[in-house]
Amino acid sequence: MKQEVQQEVKLGVITPNEVSFSHKLINLLERITYSFNNVLHKISSIILFLLMFLTTADVVGRYFFNKPITGTYELTGLALAIMIFFSLGSAQIKKDHIEIDFLTNKMPLKIQDGLYAIASFLLFILMSFTTWQLFEFTKRTMQGNELSGDLGLPLYIFIALTVVGALSFTLTFLLDSLKSFLKAVKKNES
Repeated sequence: MKQEVQQEVKLGVITPNEVSFSHKLINLLERITYSFNNVLHKISSIILFLLMFLTTADVVGRYFFNKPITGTYELTGLALAIMIFFSLGSAQIKKDHIEIDFLTNKMPLKIQDGLYAIASFLLFILMSFTTWQLFEFTKRTMQGNELSGDLGLPLYIFIALTVVGALSFTLTFLLDSLKSFLKAVKKNES
């Protein structure tokens, strides 16, 4: 979106003063969303790296010394939940999620953009509800003082981290929806 606006400014289609409020808003949302998801994805990569060492140490301890690391299975499950939620937004930004588009590819571009805007907005609404329910689940887990089985870790911390990942994923759908809507409207004007 930002590159398109810059190209229009260079081509003289619009002047820098004519950049609309919606373009400025989308550029701000884009910077926030990309930065947020980039940080979370890097944290996810670090967790994966540490999980690799934990699993290796557990296997070596179990095989050679008959002393496995207590809680490895538990930590692996909790770490996987965090890794998945922290990486969802980054995958959406890179368009790495599976899309079934054999029907929409045959449609005109403005219809494709309109349908993508609608689908992204619906997914934004669904992910907003999902994030809200994860937040409510975090509160219930904290109030119930629920702990993990082997290590006795407070589960609400891990669930709260998934809320952060779900929020970043939700923002990507909002951004996709707004960008596609503007593309569809722009193409309709021309």
